[in-house]
Amino acid sequence: MHSDPIPASEDFNDFFESSLCGFVITDAEGNITRINRRIADWLTTSPESFSGKRFSDIFAVGGRIYFETHLWPLLSMQGYFDEVAVELIDTGNGKLPVYINGYDKKSEDGQSLYKIFTVFRAADRRLYEENLQTAKKLAESNLILEQQNALIREQFIAVLGHDLRNPLAGIMSASQILARNELSDRDSKLVNVIQTGSKRMFEMINNIMDLARGRLGGGITISPIFSDLETLLIQVSEELKIAWPDRVIESDFTINQPVKCDPARIAQLVSNLLSNAITHGSSDTPVFLKATANDKLWEISVTNSGKPIPQAALHHLFHPFHREGSHSDNNGLGLGLYIASEIAKAHHGILTVTSDEKQTCFTFSVISDGEK
Repeated sequence: MHSDPIPASEDFNDFFESSLCGFVITDAEGNITRINRRIADWLTTSPESFSGKRFSDIFAVGGRIYFETHLWPLLSMQGYFDEVAVELIDTGNGKLPVYINGYDKKSEDGQSLYKIFTVFRAADRRLYEENLQTAKKLAESNLILEQQNALIREQFIAVLGHDLRNPLAGIMSASQILARNELSDRDSKLVNVIQTGSKRMFEMINNIMDLARGRLGGGITISPIFSDLETLLIQVSEELKIAWPDRVIESDFTINQPVKCDPARIAQLVSNLLSNAITHGSSDTPVFLKATANDKLWEISVTNSGKPIPQAALHHLFHPFHREGSHSDNNGLGLGLYIASEIAKAHHGILTVTSDEKQTCFTFSVISDGEK
């Protein structure tokens, strides 16, 4: 057996009265012709008590004024409005916050026939929005606090690095004085250990200072002058050969003119690249230092053989504290390549890397500015 279909009018009436939201139908002038029981229950009265009243009469004073002065004209001009927050009149249980939507049903010639309004309780939604705003403010406060803490940490690092230089300078000076004396083989080795270790500590402190300076907004500072690049690179290479007597550094320079750079910073960049190549490259093959300079660009590259850098690591190689092979004792603080990259940027250049099974090559390139 098939039951008879529900007449459309009964279906609509059931929907109108059983809906969880409020429905109101008014005539063209805004007088209520029908209101469902949901709104009547919210206002602790019956639907019949609103017959002939204006739709705005169900709102608190502020909402009533806003409806008549803003929403009613908007509805007449635009034909609809949606998601407007108002409050229903206080029936003894407090004002009920709601959201209202309005629609003006018009004839083919543009005349208003009737108006339909839907009303949604907003208490839960407003509570959610208030909680969301509270959470946002808390997150913003935590962010500001973390930024302040980060600034304090960077300032502490800068002060610590500066203060560590003085006692370390004393150690380095004392080791140099001892090295001038006639020493036994054992004492000579011990002095060499002190000199090598203190120089490495000095480089680490400089890197920490550069990092802190960059984080505090100063960035890597440079004082560019026209310099003999070949002489500078030979000096850096010789220093690394002394520190790593068992390693071979081969050079190939095609430098036709002076370059405008900060010689101390370029020495730091190249020293970091060479140290990185020596540390991570194959121990039984040379490290190649190559440089070219002409009126269009100048370029320095450091190449070593050995295991390639994993592709996943290449994207983070120039980030601070990135340590290639974190279990190695020779990785230091993981600031060398970051500092080198920042020095390259300060010279308006770029530091890039390629790595495969044959070799790993870091290349620093700067386009010449045409000055002589």
